[in-house]
Amino acid sequence: MDNEIWNKTLTVLSHDTRVDSVIYDSILSKMKLVYFENNTLILSCRDEYSLSLVKNKELSSLIRGAATIVNNGESPFVSFVLEGDENAALATTVASKKASTTQQSNYSVPITGLSDAFTFDNFVVGDCNRFAHASAVSVANRPGPISRNPLFLWGNSGLGKTHLMQAIGNSVQKNLHKTVLYASCENFTDQFVNSLREKNIASFRNKYRNVDVLLIDDIQYLIGKAETQIEFFNTFEALISAGKQIVITCDKAPKNLTELEERLTSRFQSGMTMDIQPPDFETRKAIIQSKLKNDVISLSDDIVNYMCENVTSNVRELNGAYNVISSFYALSNGDITLETAQTVLTSFISPNKKRILTTEIITNAVSQYYDISPDKMKSKVRSSEILIPRSVAMYICRDLLGMQLAKIGAFFGGRNHTTVLNACSRIESSPSIMKEIEEIKAKLQE
Repeated sequence: MDNEIWNKTLTVLSHDTRVDSVIYDSILSKMKLVYFENNTLILSCRDEYSLSLVKNKELSSLIRGAATIVNNGESPFVSFVLEGDENAALATTVASKKASTTQQSNYSVPITGLSDAFTFDNFVVGDCNRFAHASAVSVANRPGPISRNPLFLWGNSGLGKTHLMQAIGNSVQKNLHKTVLYASCENFTDQFVNSLREKNIASFRNKYRNVDVLLIDDIQYLIGKAETQIEFFNTFEALISAGKQIVITCDKAPKNLTELEERLTSRFQSGMTMDIQPPDFETRKAIIQSKLKNDVISLSDDIVNYMCENVTSNVRELNGAYNVISSFYALSNGDITLETAQTVLTSFISPNKKRILTTEIITNAVSQYYDISPDKMKSKVRSSEILIPRSVAMYICRDLLGMQLAKIGAFFGGRNHTTVLNACSRIESSPSIMKEIEEIKAKLQE
């Protein structure tokens, strides 16, 4: 996407004496262009506070005025969204803009609805999403084969389903030059209802059935909408029969969509179904480190670890915590301590919330206690200096996490369950080591 219009708009705003310099530096300069096409400009804000400020009538008017100046005097339709919610806002805003500028439905030229903010390059891969990511890449490289059609991605909100879906679309458009259409299921439903009302169902079907790749977000929205379910089923059948690719996201597995027609859920399970789990500690930390690198921000490991250890439910919540911290970082000229971070993140972290332990957190605690690098503990090295720390970490993982021995062994250098069992037995036979374990456990619960 060409950022030229937003960069030029920022230049105009930077010279506007009506714009406070603090607001410009901490809010406006951090906003990102999501979409600019057909005189529609969508901008994303890093956090709720920034969003509320730019939606203020006076500031939004200044932004719109500056955009008009650089847009050859033509005032664009401007919309502001929260970073992380671009996908739904994009579909809704484009549909609203189209409805407001035409007297009749015209589906002849599909609007892709894609945002180039979602790519495979900026998707952080971890154990929680590795298979879903690999499946998405496979579909993007070769859309259409029946064994991967449809690709059904499911999981709780904020885990990256839409990111992967749109990354497929962007990759197909860029590398294969095929036609792609992204729409939320709500948008699909609204357009279907409008086409019935306006007696223009043929144009609606032409839009959705004449694409190479159809991406439908949040399919659970079909629940309770019998006529739309029938229309989507027929659209599904038409595309599959033509060898076209369908990608669907949902908040639950197909077999649990009991409120939908059985023939729909059966079709959903006929291709490739992949779930995405909440990010583990290593993935959360990789996400934060990637953002720090992109934003050229330096935070202490204590602050990064605090965020990653305590904001655990989903990526969107983690992004929100990061946006708060980075905004404070900008306002305080980089002067931020762990105590400050804990204070500004109170809305994300309950003070009485029990710390969620992971294998990574346990390994880091053991490595600090014995002054051994975590990488060495997870390696295949068998030296005596590493043997006890590794065995202690294995024991604590079994004791506190209830992990299967095979999974523990896989984490610590690909060892088998017998090796883990023997290591735990040796630890239990040593009173001095068991005392050390109690000290490590106490640290973990702080």
